[in-house]
Amino acid sequence: MKNDSRRGRREAERAASAAREAAGLPPGTPLPAPTGKDEAAAPVPAATPASEATRTPAAGTPGANESGKSPETETPEASGGPEPTAKTTKTEQNPPAAVAAEGTAATPTKRGRGQKSPRRAIGALGSVGVLALGAAALAAGSFFPPATAALEAEVAVTSLPAGDALASCPATMKLFTGAGSGVDPEFAPASKDAKTTLRAAVLSDAAGRVPGAEMLTNDDKVDKTISPRLAADEAEKLSGAGEDGTNQRKGAVGPASGYSEALTVHAQPLGGVQSMVSAVRTYQAGDGDLAGLAVSGCTEPAAESWLTGAVTTPGSTAVLNLVNPSASVAEVRVDLRGADGMIQAPNLSAVAIAPGESKSIILAGYAPNEKSLSAKVTSAGGRISATIQQSTLRGLVPGGVDYLGAAEGANSTQVIPGVALQDPKRAEELAKPGANADAIPELVLAATSAEGATVQVRAFGTNGEVAIPGGGEVVVASNATDRLPLTGLPAGNYTIVVEADSAVSASVKMVRGTKADEPIDVAWAPAAHRLGSEHLMVLPSTGRTSVVLNAPQDTATVSVRSLDAAGKLSQAKEVTLADSKSVVLNAADFPSATALVFSASGAPSYAGAIVTDGAYGVAALVPGAEPSGREGVQVLLRD
Repeated sequence: MKNDSRRGRREAERAASAAREAAGLPPGTPLPAPTGKDEAAAPVPAATPASEATRTPAAGTPGANESGKSPETETPEASGGPEPTAKTTKTEQNPPAAVAAEGTAATPTKRGRGQKSPRRAIGALGSVGVLALGAAALAAGSFFPPATAALEAEVAVTSLPAGDALASCPATMKLFTGAGSGVDPEFAPASKDAKTTLRAAVLSDAAGRVPGAEMLTNDDKVDKTISPRLAADEAEKLSGAGEDGTNQRKGAVGPASGYSEALTVHAQPLGGVQSMVSAVRTYQAGDGDLAGLAVSGCTEPAAESWLTGAVTTPGSTAVLNLVNPSASVAEVRVDLRGADGMIQAPNLSAVAIAPGESKSIILAGYAPNEKSLSAKVTSAGGRISATIQQSTLRGLVPGGVDYLGAAEGANSTQVIPGVALQDPKRAEELAKPGANADAIPELVLAATSAEGATVQVRAFGTNGEVAIPGGGEVVVASNATDRLPLTGLPAGNYTIVVEADSAVSASVKMVRGTKADEPIDVAWAPAAHRLGSEHLMVLPSTGRTSVVLNAPQDTATVSVRSLDAAGKLSQAKEVTLADSKSVVLNAADFPSATALVFSASGAPSYAGAIVTDGAYGVAALVPGAEPSGREGVQVLLRD
């Protein structure tokens, strides 16, 4: 039928061309409408646009309704009926709408004896026109496309009010006693002296108004109140300064919570802008299988998270914890990447998590014996907070615990500040026993596409760039996870920069200990967000914290202020970053600090924290992302 339609259009075009030549008209010129009996027999082109052919027949013509509008027409091609020909009775009686639209008279004209009927000639061409119109209708889907509103003016942006800022915290470290068959294994306390603490803080606006902030459990019960909520009309006001015109910025630090399950910190928006809130989970144990230090920054739930560096070899346990703090059901998909590429896990393609529910997945059940494993967690519906609880037991000796939190999204450039490396000789001694073979500092990379990635790695210490033994180049296979040892670097604090030819996810595993036959600890430093106008990072309640700053590309200035337990902000300390040197700030630079506030200008700059405790405890932390403002959307109303 399509070939017949094309043939019909070609015949109509040839007929129209012949008519123009006979009339002495240049090619492309519209043919004049027939006005008398001498012109009635002249060929008329039938290739009239379908919108004109069906929409505007002359009043009184066959096919026009009482209001003068043509009823919707079903072509033979569309209805599956026979093809019309020049001898079709209906065509002879009713000239096609295409002819009427060109100005053909609605009634038959008189003709002299022996004169050929113009109706028959026009009917033949009209049949061809119906074929052409049928083909056009099939191509367009209908003679009458759905009406759309003409956007003659730009649609205004409608501002939606900001909701509560959220910081979702994982549950404390737990030693499972039975894996079950998939998710939610039974847990038991890790050790008798294990301690867990949650600390949260919130910042006021420039007028000194502290937003309401609370720690809520998964069932929406208030565990701790950081600051009372303001009345709705008061919170809606937007104020850029205090009553005296000065900046009255301050904060509020909530009471420490020992709640062991997952919870979420909610902070009230002020002036239609999300408030600045931050929280941190700290775990510490000196005995048991889960001895060590683990720190996790509480993050905003996300639709996509990358977690890189999990280990599922014998003796190591990686548990993916998923929490849905939203009011909507979440359908979660988990994609795993190992040393040989993507790992098939059909049961993880659609994990339903109800509002306020959490689920735990033992990754060794899907990807056993992986020395480096990455997980991409995506959610449809409610947003998810995802963390991996990682622990290792080397025979009877604790081998370290930590949280693998969501890092900066996959990108061709990743910056990992806050990397602490021990002396290479000590690192070598710790890894000598067979059970400790993997207890080495290393960069873990996950290629996020089928093309794989060629990666160049650079290390920047306090004196600038330090050459990585072997050149620092890694070729990661398609959708695979790979490692680059960092054992050859001198002891010190570093910023690791990753540059790849395609998007990758990255983290650095750190190892700390004194002797191979004694407990050691591990920590994963994630890729960090670029510092912007303001970021809040609550410090752990235990251990010693050092902050590493770096601007790898060019010069930048970072302003750092501390927040004490009473909510008072200190004067800003300006730190100039240049020559790709890592600058280290210690606890002595900010005495009595419970949180730090960062802001930056100039070239891209980054911050990461290293937390140490005792002889072997180590953990890593990065500031959270900037809060969101009002969200603008274009709203178009239709009938």
